[in-house]
Amino acid sequence: MGAILSSLRTIYLGIRILLADFADANADFHALLGRISAPTHPIQNPSTSFWQQRPPFPELVDIQSSTLPDHADIVIIGSGISGASIAYTLLTQSGSEPDGLKIVLFEARELCSGATGRNGGHIKCASYSDYALFKRRFGRERAKKLLEFERRALPLLISFARENGFEVAEAREVETLDVITDAGMWEKTKKMVQELKEDVPEAGDEVEVFEADEGCERFELNREQCYGVVRYPAGALWPYRFVTSLYARLLSQFGSRFSIETNTPVVDIEARDDEMPFVVSTPRGGINASHVIHATDAFVANLVPGTTGKLFPMRGHMTAQMPGAGLSRLDGSRSWSIIGKRGFDYITQRPRQGGDDGELMVGGGVVQSPSKGIDEFGIWRDDQMSGPISAYLEGIMPITFGRERWGEDKHGTRIKSAWVGCMGFTGDLLPLVGKLEPGLTGRTVTSQDGKRVGRCNVPPAEWISAGFNGEGMVLAWLCGVAVGLMALGLDEMDHEGCTGIPPGKVKDWLPDNFICSKRRVDRLDVTELGLLM
Repeated sequence: MGAILSSLRTIYLGIRILLADFADANADFHALLGRISAPTHPIQNPSTSFWQQRPPFPELVDIQSSTLPDHADIVIIGSGISGASIAYTLLTQSGSEPDGLKIVLFEARELCSGATGRNGGHIKCASYSDYALFKRRFGRERAKKLLEFERRALPLLISFARENGFEVAEAREVETLDVITDAGMWEKTKKMVQELKEDVPEAGDEVEVFEADEGCERFELNREQCYGVVRYPAGALWPYRFVTSLYARLLSQFGSRFSIETNTPVVDIEARDDEMPFVVSTPRGGINASHVIHATDAFVANLVPGTTGKLFPMRGHMTAQMPGAGLSRLDGSRSWSIIGKRGFDYITQRPRQGGDDGELMVGGGVVQSPSKGIDEFGIWRDDQMSGPISAYLEGIMPITFGRERWGEDKHGTRIKSAWVGCMGFTGDLLPLVGKLEPGLTGRTVTSQDGKRVGRCNVPPAEWISAGFNGEGMVLAWLCGVAVGLMALGLDEMDHEGCTGIPPGKVKDWLPDNFICSKRRVDRLDVTELGLLM
């Protein structure tokens, strides 16, 4: 009888624990729904990222016209890599006449102060895991096109920086390592790598697999924390400097028809029956425009109500850390991802130049939050950090490399800088790219006469390039190029290709899964994220 009572007590306690966990999860989920349903504009005093320090173009940080222009052919909202890509495409592909296409770019805060100026600096396509997810969801052929799109980013961004002389951006190719810290995940990883090698050999041939003993010895990792290592090519850069270098170039070359208005948040957009039907309102006044392009990633829902609860932020944590005295001098040639059963962390090391310390840029830790990551979704502020995540990121490096190999902390400290940023996530983990339907914006343009933009007639419209799900450095540039060409009416043209822009028609390289439609957006559901991630 005692044994029976003991078993019943165990079952009872187990049920109590399950019910408590369910109640907590239910409360967390309802709190999440509340957060993502209440969009908030960017706050004015965000944390300062390491990337934003020592700006190479200080005159651009708070750049704005003395008087706001009263009209523009195209208004771009957002000054990260999407906004830069869109502006570059519009300006370089619309002719060089001084009285040509006029573009105004709005930024709510300092230039490039959103996700692009706060991320980890990776240009990294994890081809084996991405392909496996794409294939499971969309089938082999669509998966191949999605993967091909992602793999374009590395050579494109590196060559763009080199050909334009953006040395300060530190754009470079690196050897990247995925360090697997869970036995089950390691078995899955090897199967995904094999699948990639069989289906997409040109990508699979770049991927090498090392069992734990060999991988840890070869790459100086802590054997106690590793079940295996995957190596493949990737890239890294200083994202803020890449983007601001491009803006400096565009302003120098196209200053007569391109202006940047920082510290000028767009608070409202109205549509009317006019040749320039959009009235874009800011605290500094309004501006009339023929086209409006939304490139604010996590914050799109503030101006596009149909994306509320469909495109929302996730708060990401980043640190710049001093390398331990015992680490090998890699000079910025390697990056890492630390991948467990759930969640991952990411690391790059800057090149050591002059008096620089070759800082390790360490981010992630989202599943270390009190609610295992769900409480980091729907956070619209980038000024407040999670204590548990911050503590985790501060301690992960000696564990990853081993305390003896890490050595003493230089200068008696490890954390040089810590900050957060808001990344835009969608319910299907794919970006939203293309024309916005009135059902999403709530604004209808009655005049369809259009205005000649570039070489083609394009009726007035709103456009979007956003929702990069933490993969902005891989996805955002080409999504911006696609939207820029669409707004010019050049997306069906067989492009010869040039620096930063692929050859062919947009549909040849842009996956149709990315195209924004009201039907797709309406079907997006935050509950799907748990299944997809």
